[in-house]
Formats: sequence, structure tokens, C-alpha cells
Amino acid sequence: MRARRPGLADRARGALLGLAAGDALGAAIEWLHPDQVTRRYGGPLRDMVASSTWQRGEWTDDTTMALALADSMVEQGGYDERDVFARYALWARSRPKDIGTTINRALSRARDPAEARVAAEHWHAESGGHSAGNGSLMRTAPIALRYLHDPALLDRYSRLDSSLTHHDPLAAEACVWFNMTLAALVAGRGRPHSVSYVAHAAELAIADRGPLEDEAQTSMGFVLTALRIGFGAAFGHDDFEQAVVFAANLGGDADTNAAVAGALAGARFGASTIPERWLEPLLERARIGGVATRLLRA
Repeated sequence: MRARRPGLADRARGALLGLAAGDALGAAIEWLHPDQVTRRYGGPLRDMVASSTWQRGEWTDDTTMALALADSMVEQGGYDERDVFARYALWARSRPKDIGTTINRALSRARDPAEARVAAEHWHAESGGHSAGNGSLMRTAPIALRYLHDPALLDRYSRLDSSLTHHDPLAAEACVWFNMTLAALVAGRGRPHSVSYVAHAAELAIADRGPLEDEAQTSMGFVLTALRIGFGAAFGHDDFEQAVVFAANLGGDADTNAAVAGALAGARFGASTIPERWLEPLLERARIGGVATRLLRA
């Protein structure tokens, strides 16, 4: 019997619930090598577990920032960079237990979006040009839902949001391609195609997932690593669980890699395919699913 195709709302909820589920699964094995994961759990991690930092089903800064962005767009009726910045900055100054250096440097003292971008540019210079991290990619999925049928605004706001914290345009390019793909999947249009460098890098990971384990360990936190793992996982497997388990168990920046994979796989297969044993402990499950559907109507 042919599987029933998920509907629009199911795919939209899948994008955000998938992001959060991947984030929560990967949080327990962040920075580990696959061999360490195997020794600790007797094989690949397939269930939500607690760690020294995170409770079972608790997500990290990836989902926290994505929800801040989603809530802002629902309440403001669209992307308002001052409101988004204010929410990001308030969280960054709340002493969260997980915040990336690039994001912290941009948000910790800035008083408005312009100052955040100046701080991001300064950090780009101080770090020797290493500001193409995955910290904007991990949070921008709500833009795909809000601007599902408006590729011009999706492109514009993906770049604008990324630039609040990440000066390197490569991070913004990755956000655009991620959101273009998410929007196409949620809308039921199938995967888009592009000849851009970022799109080509993502497509190569689907054709050959072999290099991803090495990249997960040697290029932790790099935006193209997270994007490539996300694409290789979501489009190289036949169901949601396989995709996210693959991404998380590569180790390295496992929460973000699995969050990106989970968003794509959730948009592809729908929220109804996310294992209930993952959804049951997932922090604020109802809130995440609800904001996803509200973004479609905002």
C-alpha cells in the first residue's frame, strides 16, 4: 500500500519539531567521536538520553534561537530585525548554558542590529576570517515557513538574520539555500536545484556521504559541515529516524548537525513520522508544533 503523503501543516510542523528533536538527540553526544558514542551506548544513540548538561528531551541554543525568531515573526507579522535582535540579545545576556562564541561576541554588548553587525565584523577580523560558523544556520528555519511562497523575501531575511551574528557571507548563503530547500519541501514542490557553490556542496553530500564522518570531526562548527551533513542525512535516507540518527552519530557538533538534518527530514517526511518516543520527552513539544502552524498564517 502506498504511503500517504504528509499535508502542508504536517510538513511545517515537521520542520520545527524535527529541528528540535534532532537538537535534543544530538545534545547528549556533542563533541564526541563515533567510537566514543559506540563505547558509551553500545552502538549508535537512537533514543533521547540525559547528559551532564542536558535533561532527556531538552534542546540547546539551536532551538532556543529558532523559537525566538519564530515567536517574533508571529507576533510582528513578519521579520522585524529590531524585535528579533532584542529577543536574541536578551537571551544571550541571560547566561544561557550553551552559546557559541561568534554569537556571543556579536550580541553580548550590542544595543541594536547595527552594533551587532559591527561586533560580528570585528570578531571576523579577530578570528582570522573564521566566522562562517553554523550558528545562524541552526536558527533560521522559521523564515522558510513564514515566507514559504515568497522567495525574494526568504532570501532577503535569511541573509539579514545571519548577518546579525555572522559576518562571513558564506554563512548567509548557506542559510538561504537551507531555507529555499525547506520552503520547497514544506510547500510540496520537491527539492530545488541551483548551480551555486553552496548548493553544489550540499548536493555532493547526497551523492556521497562517505566524507561526512571525517568532516564532522575535522570541521566542527563550520556552516558547510552542518549543511552537508543535513542534506546527506535527510535526502540519503528513506525515513526521518534513519536520517537524524545518522547525522547525530557522526559526533562533533552533533546537536546542530542533527537539528539541520531534522528540519530537512521533518519537512520532507512530516511531523507524523517523527518517533513518538522522541516526541514524548521533547521539551515544549506543543509550543513548537503550534508556532510552526501559526507561521504559515502570519
